[in-house]
Amino acid sequence: MKLQVEQAKEHIGKSFPFQFTEPATELGDVTAFPWSRHDITISGDFRYDGQNFIVEGTVTTNGDYECTRCLSEVAYSQTTPFNETFGVLKEWDDVEDAEVVPFDGETIDLTDLIRDTLIINEPSQVLCQDDCKGLCVHCGANKNVSPCSCESFVVDPRLAVLRTLLDEKDDD
Repeated sequence: MKLQVEQAKEHIGKSFPFQFTEPATELGDVTAFPWSRHDITISGDFRYDGQNFIVEGTVTTNGDYECTRCLSEVAYSQTTPFNETFGVLKEWDDVEDAEVVPFDGETIDLTDLIRDTLIINEPSQVLCQDDCKGLCVHCGANKNVSPCSCESFVVDPRLAVLRTLLDEKDDD
């Protein structure tokens, strides 16, 4: 996932568009993520501002997730923006204090940027539908498919003695 950028030095401020689709495996070991078995699409543009290269774009992924509430399989697509500034650091520049990502001056490798963008923006919750009812906490039935026959009002076992007092009062 590399951009050839040396021609941009001759055209300060001009945008150069790019777009490519690669397997997620090109990002390294990302097998822990649901999108790791799919292709990712990267698109955007880069430009040279006279000193640094500014890269902006989006990365689009698809993944096979589980619904957070009912555990059914969900196909989820995500488009995430990214931007970064790359510059050729001179030997006297302090790499740790630099506000730009160093590169060799000819080719910008987007691999780390794309991988980090995807991991940081990994959804914490994916739902099969906005109003997913989830699973019954007692019998495990999927409430989206059909209602379960469990008692809707369940008393905490620690308070069951109080429930018997209420039942006795109703009998009076």
